Amino acid sequence: MNKTFIETKEYKRFAEFCDACIKYKYIGICYGAPGVGKTLSSRYYCNWDDIEKQIAYHRADDIGKNATDEILGVNKVFYTAPAEKMSRVSSDINTITSRIGLTKAMYMVLKYNQEDPSVPKTYEAIDLIIVDEIDRLKLQHLEQLRDIYDRNDLAMVLIGMPGIEKRLSRYTQLYSRIGFAHEFDNLSKDETHHILEYKWSDLGIDIKLEDFSDYEAITTIIKITKGNFRLIHRLFAQIDRILRINQMDKITVDGFESISWTHFSRDGYVIFSFAKSSNS
Repeated sequence: MNKTFIETKEYKRFAEFCDACIKYKYIGICYGAPGVGKTLSSRYYCNWDDIEKQIAYHRADDIGKNATDEILGVNKVFYTAPAEKMSRVSSDINTITSRIGLTKAMYMVLKYNQEDPSVPKTYEAIDLIIVDEIDRLKLQHLEQLRDIYDRNDLAMVLIGMPGIEKRLSRYTQLYSRIGFAHEFDNLSKDETHHILEYKWSDLGIDIKLEDFSDYEAITTIIKITKGNFRLIHRLFAQIDRILRINQMDKITVDGFESISWTHFSRDGYVIFSFAKSSNS
């Protein structure tokens, strides 16, 4: 089953934040713990899963061949800061935006037989650049981002871990251009419960509502994961595995004894260890 993105309240708050950055041409900071959905929400907001494929050509002859009409309206860029020490952030982003422009032009030739189409300038028609994993970048890379922002009429959203807003405040030239800050929070208890009841099958997990033995089993999951989307997904994957191994057909509170979590680490991850159920 293919995964479907669920537009949670946190995603809608994030989308409103990005819309505001575009409207006012500001740099925005978005921060949150691992697993809350920052990256998935950013890619979904930019429709990047589709657009990235359309601009991923390897030869000049392939430009525009995998494109659709979606490419003509692209005005957002998603970029993940690389881990390499000597990365050239500005050249990476320049390459992405140039590929978008070239793909748009060639698509007009291939699909609509437009003769001699004008290739958009590098940042022409780009309204927003989202930079994920901003924690990886050093001052010289942040200066490259500031230069892109200063030279072009666009907005920028920088995404990182909690505390990144304090770190960026030390770089006054960049920080003075920041207009909005947004904390991407965990799901609320009510929304987590709603997703577990009605939306979980959209994410590609076979477990269904009737697989829960009672309400307490659902509330136990909510308590353990604290609304962290990634932890919920991982826990369900482990539960599905335990059910199959032990040939169980119901998720019970007692059944959680088959999964022992050692602790939640500071970055929000949970460590699983497995024990065979007495039912096997």
